[in-house]
Amino acid sequence: MISIGKAKTEKIALLLIIVFVLVFTALSFGRHDALKSYLNDLGTYDQALWSTVHGNFFHLTSSMVNIDNYLGAHFSPILMIFLPFYFIFASPKWLLFFQSLAVGGSAIPIYLFAKEKFKSGKLGLLMLAGYLLYPALGNGLLYDFHEIVLAVFFAAWALYFLENENDRWFIFFAALLALSQEHLPLLVFMMGLYLIFIKKRKKFGIIVSGVSLLYFFLVMTVLIPYFSSTGKPALIYSESMYPSRYAWLGSSFSEIAKNIILHPLTIFKVIFSYERLKYIFILVAPVFSLALFSWPFWIILPVLFIGILSSNPMTFSVSFYHSAIFAPFVFFASIYTYKKWFLEDKFLRWMFAILVFAFSLGSSILYGVFPLSPNYKISDYLPSAHAKKIGEVKKMIPADASLSIQHNLGPHFSERQFIYRFPLKKDEAEYVLLDTFDPFADNPKQIFGFEYALQMDTLEWQENIEELKRSDKYDLIFDEDGYLLFRKNL
Repeated sequence: MISIGKAKTEKIALLLIIVFVLVFTALSFGRHDALKSYLNDLGTYDQALWSTVHGNFFHLTSSMVNIDNYLGAHFSPILMIFLPFYFIFASPKWLLFFQSLAVGGSAIPIYLFAKEKFKSGKLGLLMLAGYLLYPALGNGLLYDFHEIVLAVFFAAWALYFLENENDRWFIFFAALLALSQEHLPLLVFMMGLYLIFIKKRKKFGIIVSGVSLLYFFLVMTVLIPYFSSTGKPALIYSESMYPSRYAWLGSSFSEIAKNIILHPLTIFKVIFSYERLKYIFILVAPVFSLALFSWPFWIILPVLFIGILSSNPMTFSVSFYHSAIFAPFVFFASIYTYKKWFLEDKFLRWMFAILVFAFSLGSSILYGVFPLSPNYKISDYLPSAHAKKIGEVKKMIPADASLSIQHNLGPHFSERQFIYRFPLKKDEAEYVLLDTFDPFADNPKQIFGFEYALQMDTLEWQENIEELKRSDKYDLIFDEDGYLLFRKNL
């Protein structure tokens, strides 16, 4: 066996993380420049931050739900950490870069924890490499920006300091985790239960669980309704253009909770449906299912429960971003199980370490949406000559004009007061911008196609285009290379 010194393993670990951050930054920038990012969600965050910098706190018109303030849908004050950068200059690429940096940084406590538990830098490297290959992380990074992906960094460090009983740093990162999105305080609540029942630190655990649960209910019943235009949480009450993911359970927070309690058999059938069980298997397959047998995995139960009870399959699919937050818990748990079962036997130690790496690599290839997967290639993340012309089109639309825009063009125009996902406001907006060029045409194998990018039926989209061309309200002022720019008549 080749000997790798302690200092050398740390250098290799750092190099792997740097390469990961650079690769995913480049891929996410390329995807955006190739017109494959979306008004909802990347443009939504961009508009909310731009609005805040310009004195209109988290103002929003680009959401798919009926809100005029982002915090009325998701309570994520963590987003304010980006405001200094938006004061320098506004760009959604800030979000994409720091998201990649955060996920890369979350690998550091994975490596440190593995190295400490295994007393081996080499085994720590194998766990680190497996973590960086975890498909939910890469897929989350390549689906716009989301604060739940950013929160992976806070979750990983909170777990590390929790295990090492460094209370000050644990509280710091747990607080940042709770501030990242409205349901993430439930992870902190479960960490408090771990302190109570596993660590036997009852007083500290009760404080952690109590404060986090109180904050969760404060957010759900007071803060989100305060920022919502209807006075109700937009994602629960089905008053948007899209039904609530939880409409089948009820039309209010209290009704949903009541129905979960009163109809356990129905809930049981949903949780143990084939698609949900397959999803859970895919979550743990990269670590040879070792995560199921140690405490950190069970911390995710409330958030996992929220995802799999949704009627929207996005929330229980590793192809999207919702699953990224589970990665640190899966790997911390697998490190515990690995130490408990295999560390004392040299043969088993190396066999299962290699299996974890091999399964991580295999899962990355099978379930990833990045170039390792057979359904994706590097050209998917390279802007075409057509995409590069978006800058020319942008110059034709005044910065203060209202705009109804095609979904996949939206993030390039979202730094304005009024922007809507076409066909919304198609009869009211001062400008309408569409694009008949299909940026996904070169690779029909990938799961995200043109219709998904449009977020509407292609036939309906074409009918709307023809209607605009016939309309007396609008003039077609630019028709070149697939771009169609309409201006409203004065």
